[in-house]
Amino acid sequence: MALRVAYDPSPMNVLVARLAGTRRGDRFLRKRSLFDRSGYAVLALLLGGAIGAAAGGNVLRIGTSGDYAPFSLRGKGFDVEVAEAMAKDLGLEIEWASFRWPELRHHMLRNDFDVAMSGVTWLPERAVIGASSRAVAQSGPCVVGDPASATVAVNRGGRLERWAREHWPSRAILAIDDNLSLPALLEGGAAGAFVTDSFEVRTRSLPAAAVRCEPPTDRKVYWIAPARATQLAPRIDRWLATHEPKIDELRRRWLGGSAPRDDLDDLVDRIARRLELMPAVAAWKRAHGLPIEDREHEARVLAKARERGEAAGLDADSIERLFAVQIELAKAIESRPVESAPALDLETELRPALSSIGDEIVASLAAVCPVAERSLTDERLALLRPLLQEAERMKLRQAILDVRRSSR
Repeated sequence: MALRVAYDPSPMNVLVARLAGTRRGDRFLRKRSLFDRSGYAVLALLLGGAIGAAAGGNVLRIGTSGDYAPFSLRGKGFDVEVAEAMAKDLGLEIEWASFRWPELRHHMLRNDFDVAMSGVTWLPERAVIGASSRAVAQSGPCVVGDPASATVAVNRGGRLERWAREHWPSRAILAIDDNLSLPALLEGGAAGAFVTDSFEVRTRSLPAAAVRCEPPTDRKVYWIAPARATQLAPRIDRWLATHEPKIDELRRRWLGGSAPRDDLDDLVDRIARRLELMPAVAAWKRAHGLPIEDREHEARVLAKARERGEAAGLDADSIERLFAVQIELAKAIESRPVESAPALDLETELRPALSSIGDEIVASLAAVCPVAERSLTDERLALLRPLLQEAERMKLRQAILDVRRSSR
């Protein structure tokens, strides 16, 4: 659903109209080709306040695919109930909008709705647009049928299609728009297997076939569009943090069982998000002939971490050491060969996203510090296993445990 705003052909209003999705704004900028993709995302962030005001403070526009059980299917599901409870507590009226997965990123850039709540997986290419909430659930890709078959079906446009193409680069991937029809493709012989996730395996009726699932490292989040990200993302995160018992009750009802999450889970998740952006950072540097190490930028990151840590009541030296370890591990990830990484711009997309995640890490630390050693188990750090070797995980673990509150 496009936001309707009054049209005034001044330069600022033309840009706002473009971001809000009005046809006149679209035509105006198409004629002039003023912005590339990166500039477009940055403008969405810079002008978010103007569009958010036009949208109306008491309306929450929520995007849903409506085809992803158990999160959102025909007006029911985990995310539907979370949205209804959250909107009620925040004094907001929901306005639902539908989307198709291949078009979701485009909708978010255009601010066609305020937040996507439909089993959305955190991804690096999504992290550079708007904001992502703290995770509410974790899942992993599952293959139903014969993984050695010539044709594998998958829903188009999301995390699972990308996983399927990375997993079987030489296999025929049948990407479809109707997620609900995947079992029928297997039963009818159009595909020898299909890709779904662990939540759908647990909660929907599937053909009698072999099922193999990957570790549950995909985090389900609420993706907030740029226009209201600054104002809305903290409110959503606060509500999620303070209503965890209610959310876990909904997990039991919709997602197949209890899986409580706390502030320490959020901290590990934010650190993982930061590290997961590094393959894209490395790809950009290689493409532009730049070295992995950038000492001037690293010094700025550490200085900002100290400043934010002190403001949050944390010891600046221990915060700096934690971020120095993260930088060291980030460079190690950048040095490793990567089969594929999203094409993102370092200055206009990746570094702003990394800066925001850094702020979130400090805020999460302020909520949990000091971390008890018995709490930071290897299972808590499971998200980091695909990214870091065991020795690296232990080094990061110790740096987290060493963070303390300021004595001032």
